Amino acid sequence: MRIHFNSIAVGGVITLALLGGCGKDSRFDGTGKPIGKSAGAESVTNLPDWASKNPSPEFLRAAKMLKPMPGEMLAGAAQKGEYSEALLTAFQHTWLASYEFFGTLDDGQMETFRSTKRISIPVKSLTNKQRRALDYWFEVWRTSMAGQNLLGAEDYLILLYKNNAKKDLSNVEVGFDVPKGAPVHLRFRITQPDGKVEQLGLTFALF
Repeated sequence: MRIHFNSIAVGGVITLALLGGCGKDSRFDGTGKPIGKSAGAESVTNLPDWASKNPSPEFLRAAKMLKPMPGEMLAGAAQKGEYSEALLTAFQHTWLASYEFFGTLDDGQMETFRSTKRISIPVKSLTNKQRRALDYWFEVWRTSMAGQNLLGAEDYLILLYKNNAKKDLSNVEVGFDVPKGAPVHLRFRITQPDGKVEQLGLTFALF
């Protein structure tokens, strides 16, 4: 199990299922405001142990397609002392936001992901709800990773800028893919001045 901090991937194939429920219960509702219990929560049987007590509709939509990481991945890392509990909890918070961002995909985008294991959308083409979910993800990452030693990746938006993303992210595509095996990545693709594409991503679920 590894966490990469380079131009190809930022994130980790780790899970927080053994840590229990998340302490925070503020969830994305399209406006970033906390919301009440979601209808249909009882119908989703594969909710992660770290899911909110009252998951958002977007989270539940994502959970119908995605699978949480198996707990033994975290158990191995914990036994080896590879990660602090604070860092693992921080990743847990970002996975909640990743699920919710995934849940803003429309039916056609969901079907594209299901059939091709990839969906990539120009940031400038995101719907208002999707852009709010992305901005919420950036905020959750920044607040969750504050004080963690992530080799300059504590603020993911700044990390994109350092990899030649424009301030308005007009040369960036964002989406999800399953490059090999089952891990699902939140993926950023940045078109460089020479036309090449730089990729940044992190694993947060299984497909």
